[in-house]
Amino acid sequence: MQRGTDRRKPSGLLLAYVDESYSPDWFCLGAVVADGAAVTRIESGFDALLARYDGRFGLGVRTELHGYPMFQGAGSWRRVPLRVRIDLYAGAMRVIGESGALVILRGIDVARQRLRYAQPHPPHEVALGHLLERIDTASGVRGAHALVLADEVHNSERHRTNFRGFRTEGTPGYRSSTLPRLLDTIHFAPSHHSRLLQAADLVTFLYRRRFVHVESDERAQAVNDLIWSHVEPVVEHEHCWRP
Repeated sequence: MQRGTDRRKPSGLLLAYVDESYSPDWFCLGAVVADGAAVTRIESGFDALLARYDGRFGLGVRTELHGYPMFQGAGSWRRVPLRVRIDLYAGAMRVIGESGALVILRGIDVARQRLRYAQPHPPHEVALGHLLERIDTASGVRGAHALVLADEVHNSERHRTNFRGFRTEGTPGYRSSTLPRLLDTIHFAPSHHSRLLQAADLVTFLYRRRFVHVESDERAQAVNDLIWSHVEPVVEHEHCWRP
């Protein structure tokens, strides 16, 4: 028998970078889903933003872009003027919005979940199932598969176990799916080594902030809206579940 060669074009691969943002009453997960070209654009774009301030205000080209400390001027960002923090946050969101990546966001009203259920499922597990369903759908629409990467967390092994359960038994809820477009397992990495995990953090933090917090200062609200406007056109799906 003649040995043939499979010349089919390899299927596309997307990378889904996931991070979380939460408060006592709300839990949100967000994903920046990108192909190789979009990943490169975000990496180079973030590096270029920080290069503008290299050596100033304690910033350097390797400084991590992290939503909460940038927003609050906390930690390593405490010496950075507000105008610079706004410039960098808005610039980073613009990079994401222009990169070719897409954004998926899911949230849970944890306070209502506690009121409705005597023994509620952990919010992260519920939100993770919802988010993975939407990443799977977005990948299928594009004829691609996706690999999920997340920021390191203390219970990463449980998340891997949940992911494996979803793929064999289906995600919980009315949109139950075995996630056929998602590959392997959830891979975890430290965000300070990944510009794409930083992108997911920036998006998810501001999403939760805008969703649950009413700014008392109209100028602050206007700035938040302006920053969000750079990424809003590439939000493919967002929903907050209120039990």
